[in-house]
This record gives sequence, C-alpha cells and structure tokens, in this order.
Amino acid sequence: LNQFPVRLLQLASFSFDVFVGDIARALYNGGTMVICPKNDRIDPSRLYGWIRDYQITVFESTPALIVPFMQHVHEHGLDMSSLELLITSSDSCSVTDYRVLQERFGADIRIMNSYGVTEAAIDSSFYDEELSKLPSSGNVPIGQAWL
Repeated sequence: LNQFPVRLLQLASFSFDVFVGDIARALYNGGTMVICPKNDRIDPSRLYGWIRDYQITVFESTPALIVPFMQHVHEHGLDMSSLELLITSSDSCSVTDYRVLQERFGADIRIMNSYGVTEAAIDSSFYDEELSKLPSSGNVPIGQAWL
C-alpha cells in the first residue's frame, strides 16, 4: 500500500471487523477511505460510479459481491484503470471465479485472496501467486501470513 495513493472503497458495516481493518489501511498509509452507502453496494452501476468518481485504488469485498460486479465491468467494458488492488475476502473464493478475475483483470490489477477469522485477526493471510500455481479446482488457498 506504500506503492500508490490509497483510496479505499469501504463497503463493510461499521460494526464489522473489516471496517477497522479498512480504517487502519487508509490511515496508516495517509490515504482516503470512501464510505459507500449500503444501497449502492448491490447496484453494479452505482458501485462503479463510486470507483470511477473517487478514483478508488483499493477494493476489498466478498467474492459474492466482487465476482458479479467484475462480470458487469467486463460485460460493459468499464474503465477500472484507477484500481491497483482487488482483494476477495471474508468468504471462500472458488478457483474458477478467481481464475476468471485473474485472466480478465490480472494484467492491470493486483488481485489477491485474503483470509482471517475475526477471533484471530482481520486478513491474517493472503494468496497472491501466479495462475500456474493455482489448484485446478476447489477454493483458492488461504496462502501465507501477512508480513
């Protein structure tokens, strides 16, 4: 996060542990945290508007939100050039979905899968490997500990 300006799109409820992690990521790096209204999170066009208008560089959410949203981006040829880091987290991500994300967007956006149980830490491990190392089926591995 020290390689680019952090403009993080915040989607989690303020009562969820991910909210605390987002605050830390933004503040620790002198960045900006843009809080997206609840109703805009589930509308791909409005969600894209937040990313475009605020030039979001960091976007983290569940695969259940990211995968269909990025499908919408792909189908409509939307500009995601501001986005530097896309993180799937808070739930398991299928290898199939992760592979599609990497193949479509991985050349321009760093995509990683993050894992961390609330009781231990927020995003305590991550998977950020070449596609050739991705298992052929199942879910994306939880990867290695954050350093």
